[in-house]
Amino acid sequence: MKPASHPTALRIQQLLADAGIGSDVVEFEQPTRTSAEAAKAIGCSVAEIAKSVVFRTQASGQAV
Repeated sequence: MKPASHPTALRIQQLLADAGIGSDVVEFEQPTRTSAEAAKAIGCSVAEIAKSVVFRTQASGQAV
């Protein structure tokens, strides 16, 4: 993996930083157009790949 360079990834990293969340957004070195390619790149099964992730606030439980 390499540091993020795609504009969308950089935007997410900035949004996290603005929210006070320390994180490192990274990108794959090789294309990962399919879940099979992504699983192979990080060494997991396809069943372990998340299509979507929803975050909810602790105070209200609302999705953000």
